[in-house]
Amino acid sequence: MTNRIAARMGQLRSAGGKSLSVVIMLGDPDFETTLELVRLAADQGIDVVELGIPIETPFLDSSVMRESMQRALAFCRDPQPYLQTIGQIRSAFPTLPLEVMIYHDTLMGIGLRRFCRAMEDAGVDAVLVADGVDQNDEFRRALDEELFARDIYPIRFVPHPFRPQQIDDLRRNGRGFIVVQTRTDEQGHRDTVLDANGRTLAELRQAGVDQPLVLAYGIRTPADVRKCIALGADGVLIGTVVLDAAYRLPRAEFAGLLASLREAAVAQEK
Repeated sequence: MTNRIAARMGQLRSAGGKSLSVVIMLGDPDFETTLELVRLAADQGIDVVELGIPIETPFLDSSVMRESMQRALAFCRDPQPYLQTIGQIRSAFPTLPLEVMIYHDTLMGIGLRRFCRAMEDAGVDAVLVADGVDQNDEFRRALDEELFARDIYPIRFVPHPFRPQQIDDLRRNGRGFIVVQTRTDEQGHRDTVLDANGRTLAELRQAGVDQPLVLAYGIRTPADVRKCIALGADGVLIGTVVLDAAYRLPRAEFAGLLASLREAAVAQEK
């Protein structure tokens, strides 16, 4: 079977379209709610759903994501039910592109081969190791080998500031799409989507990185989505705003938020 993320990104690229990916935390506040939130995302035409597996210390993520992970861990600390729930989500949504986000320590606690086998059994399309860019080459090679053998894509992450030494790996091993962290201002904040993000995207493409480039971090509103696409992004990945809305808003309002974000991307296709 063709990888669902590859198929979806290929369709969008052929049509000049842009992708919207969102993060939903497994187990926040329980697995039943997770299934409901994924259903709402699928109903609103979200292109890729990233399913987060919680960790006690998500040092790369926002306070909202940390709180979401804490609620999930308060519900369940055993990784096995998380893996089983991913399989249930795939059974309920057989065509929805699914990516799993996990931290290195959690993955290794499960066991690299066991985790990859579980992802294959669950029908996952891609895996993003949140802190994978900070791990050694041996880990990345071992993970890539296990995932590629199962037609699962290892999603690459380009942090800010941009690391030129990543280029060769991105060209050779990037699959599905590449997540590009947005730039901060001089004070280290992401209060707005900066024009300078366009330069990052251009530098990656000029270096021969051909996979779709998806901007993430600090993207909050439909206007932010439109700005990212205007700067040359092939799509956006939104976590904090979606996780906050999933926790605070009534379901109809949550669905409305997803619809407005998706429409912001679709509007650029017309």
